[in-house]
Amino acid sequence: MRAYRFRAYSSKTTARVLETQLEAACKLYNTLLHAEQEEYEENKHTMNKTELRQLALDLRKRNPEFQVLYSQVAQQVADRFYEARQRFLEGLANKPRVKKPHRYLSLVYPQSGWRLSDVREVGLGKNKKKRRARLYLGKIGFFTLILHRVFQENQVSRVCVKLEPSGRIYVVFLVEESEVGERSSEEPKRAVGVDLGVTRLATLSDGRFLENPRPLERSLERIRVLQRTLSRKKFLSGNWLKAKRRLAKEHEQVGDFRRDLFFKIGVLL
Repeated sequence: MRAYRFRAYSSKTTARVLETQLEAACKLYNTLLHAEQEEYEENKHTMNKTELRQLALDLRKRNPEFQVLYSQVAQQVADRFYEARQRFLEGLANKPRVKKPHRYLSLVYPQSGWRLSDVREVGLGKNKKKRRARLYLGKIGFFTLILHRVFQENQVSRVCVKLEPSGRIYVVFLVEESEVGERSSEEPKRAVGVDLGVTRLATLSDGRFLENPRPLERSLERIRVLQRTLSRKKFLSGNWLKAKRRLAKEHEQVGDFRRDLFFKIGVLL
């Protein structure tokens, strides 16, 4: 199994629909949690995955608020709760708790409900390798993707759409393929040792070294200001959510800088 992650772009209307569905999925998760607790208190019985899935579908039929969710997405919410409970019973995680809407940030389409269309090449020169595509997600709408990696569309087992705290939207395709590629049998012509550190990011055995850009220290003062601003807002108010999003964007920029740096170092070495 291999994951391919792409940035998704949408209209404001589609983004609001996604946020509404995330709130509905969070409420469905909490409803399943309360139903499981009541079932255990009354009958000393825990529901299996099939029973949880059926309960999620029954709740979706009876409650108009849950009908905004695609049917398989509702079943996937039940699977998520079941897996969280199993990890708790196996001693691998804490007991499942009530989720807050601003922390429930992803939906999964296991088999159907999504469609890729209008795939075409974009860019000039070296950027010609990129492709643009339109992704339709059932009950949500259309997203525009920039496909910078190639994958087998007929091997996709599930699609996950995720709303980051910063407001960015990403789509992850889980593809059933071998993770181990073909390795070259030729011996490397040149080998070099790498020592990672703090003062210097990396020191090579041939005398070269790479300075540590320290992206967090560059943004630390800005993060401190945003953190103080967030602490002064009323919890879960509109201004609190705006301040939280600005802080998340700053942290995401630091993460993007580090990720880009590590990929470039990997290519250099």
